[in-house]
Amino acid sequence: MKMKSAIKYLITLFIIFTALAARASAADLSLGVQGEVNALPWRNYKTTWSALPYVGYDNAHWYVDGLEAGVYAINDDVHQLKARLYYLDMEFDPKRSHASRMRELDNRHATMMGGVSYQRITPVGAFRAELSTDTLGESNGLLGTLAWAGQVSLTGVDIYPEAGVDWLNAQQARYYYGISREEASRSGMSAFSPGQAFSPWLAVAADWHVTSHLHFYLQPRITFLPAPLRHSPMVSQSHFWTLNSGLVWTF
Repeated sequence: MKMKSAIKYLITLFIIFTALAARASAADLSLGVQGEVNALPWRNYKTTWSALPYVGYDNAHWYVDGLEAGVYAINDDVHQLKARLYYLDMEFDPKRSHASRMRELDNRHATMMGGVSYQRITPVGAFRAELSTDTLGESNGLLGTLAWAGQVSLTGVDIYPEAGVDWLNAQQARYYYGISREEASRSGMSAFSPGQAFSPWLAVAADWHVTSHLHFYLQPRITFLPAPLRHSPMVSQSHFWTLNSGLVWTF
């Protein structure tokens, strides 16, 4: 996450927290710190990481969950329909690549996505469908997700296996994986313009209950790149992974 983005987030976080402090009871709040490590698929690219304060709040009508916030249209034991905004921490900074030709490409920025999410709870797990669009005009793309999540509760820890597939429309795929003619002329790389793509992924989250109020979570995720994205000259591997973690105090 860029410093400018982090500053914007912290300002937003302060405004949100001030509003929550004025309106919410302590029982509605969770505070802590969250971190993320990204090993992105770009050629000769450095692994990136970030650490930020965490605020969680949910009053069954609207919520804040770290880098995501939204409002519920439906929220019961079976169905959940919500409108949401969230930070998509996907970016390419040419200066982070060790490959000289990659350093001639344009930046691809992280952005704020906005959309809707529907989840249905069943005896065999939770099934989720999401659709969101870039709200800051970076890619002007669409991102969709179909996913399943389960839960296994053990002594002192809850484990949540997940599996899903992300759909990137052509604009989203071209912004992050394409190479324009101007970039190709500058860098000597081949121009590349992918169409829509479907990226399957697997994840597992573990939530350790250190005490009745303090818990630590860890969530690795691996995303597999389909052929339309693997063929990008920017890419040097068939997958990439992220690792999210946090230490949170629930009041």
